Amino acid sequence: YKQLGITQPLYQSHGVASKDYIRLAGDAADGVRLPAAGLVIADQLAATDPQKPVVTTFKSEYEAAFKAEVSTFAGHAYDGLQIALAAILRAGSSDKAKIRDEIEKTSGYVGTGGIVSMSPTDHMGLNLSAFHMVEIVKGDWKMLD
Repeated sequence: YKQLGITQPLYQSHGVASKDYIRLAGDAADGVRLPAAGLVIADQLAATDPQKPVVTTFKSEYEAAFKAEVSTFAGHAYDGLQIALAAILRAGSSDKAKIRDEIEKTSGYVGTGGIVSMSPTDHMGLNLSAFHMVEIVKGDWKMLD
């Protein structure tokens, strides 16, 4: 994209929300835009953002434990596990159907990927507020207005 001299913004998917992408692409990553979870820009979230305490704590604990920068993918795994564990406890059972029913009742879970409210017809549970448009600037994430 950079070698071709294209000047329009390049939009990628949230699948590149990793510092490894930036490291591998080098300077060519500058200017790339994508939607990302609050975890990627934890320090840039407003103090009033309900995700701020969740993502800053997760980021800090993850990086201390693994001596590596946190990735959005670690956050996805954490959120999924927390939602599943809470559903198992509510179900009081290991019955798959009961656990599924309880997962579908998840409402207002503040996670690293957003505020999750699921239903029998919505298994993602996120709305557009979960996604922040970011741009890679000088090797780091910058939240866009």
